[in-house]
Amino acid sequence: MPENNEDDSFEAHFRRDMKLNRWKGLEVLGEGTFSKVILATSTISDEAPYSGSHLVEQHLKALPSKSAPEKKSRNKLVAVKIYEYGTKDNDEPKNLMEISAKREIDILKDICHPSIIHLKAWNIEATRVILILDYCPGGDLFKVASEYCDILVLELVRRIFAELVAAVQYLHARKIVHRDIKLENILVNLTYHELECQHDWSKYPFSVITLTDFGLSRRIDDNEKLTIRCGSDDYAAPEVILGQPYDGRATDAWSLGVLLYALLESRLPFDPVPNISQNHRPCSRTSHLIARVEWCWVKYAKLKNQVQSNPDNTPRHSIEGAIQITEGLLKRARDRWSLDQIADTEWVKNAVQIEGGIKFRDEE
Repeated sequence: MPENNEDDSFEAHFRRDMKLNRWKGLEVLGEGTFSKVILATSTISDEAPYSGSHLVEQHLKALPSKSAPEKKSRNKLVAVKIYEYGTKDNDEPKNLMEISAKREIDILKDICHPSIIHLKAWNIEATRVILILDYCPGGDLFKVASEYCDILVLELVRRIFAELVAAVQYLHARKIVHRDIKLENILVNLTYHELECQHDWSKYPFSVITLTDFGLSRRIDDNEKLTIRCGSDDYAAPEVILGQPYDGRATDAWSLGVLLYALLESRLPFDPVPNISQNHRPCSRTSHLIARVEWCWVKYAKLKNQVQSNPDNTPRHSIEGAIQITEGLLKRARDRWSLDQIADTEWVKNAVQIEGGIKFRDEE
């Protein structure tokens, strides 16, 4: 059971009108290197706030919940992200956290997309920065992929990936790169029960996932090359591993390729290949394999060979389309497919068939 934080309260200014509101902490949802996230509910309301125990039972056990929580009560919940950096001057970790937090606010204030986390309110205090964000009851995609992979049918994977491509394209069009795309930073907007009950993902009207954690994101110029290595090594592109100047848009695309491979294969592309004897097991570290772009299909190895032998008859709506996209992304920078190319494939282009596009979840 997560640590209880019912005595914590947080004040922040609403994004829309800068009015001050207060939220009551309920449970810790997660902790990272520089921040932690707490589930909370507003204390300024016409209705009484939820008690922690009631909320925990109804919402934190969403996976694998067999009864979906009421949408009305879900909409009252928020995720409070807290950067705490103390009071020391000339403290490098403190300075990095403060910079990261303020950069995240600066970027989130300027973006609005149904598949990107929504900044509801924020506050910059002397020793911490507070962000009030959407609460996503399904947890993160890493947990879903590792513990409930049976729910990740191909059409759901297709829908998730199409939403991510559109979200990252949206960022790049606004000269923003994320630089930390990974399963852990993709939140699921639906409970296990809701994922299980949905059958036609191409017509589901609301966003299924939410791209979050913009602490490493930054604005870039059109032809700007970046040099700072950041993000998870498992999702880092070869040019980042090699310490070369890199295009943040191309490295975001690589990370999407790693993520799609992971959803298809239930493993990361540069993990040791299972069922290989020790004598034949490569000794190279993950970073060396990434630098050399040495990876292979395991579950879909046979099907991949069939695609290669008969490319003209490959149906773009099935697994073959996903295989081709993954292989187009997991390449060296000079050969890597752009997100515009990916978005133009049949597998992505027809994954969402909703008149007027995907709706924001607050339209429910």
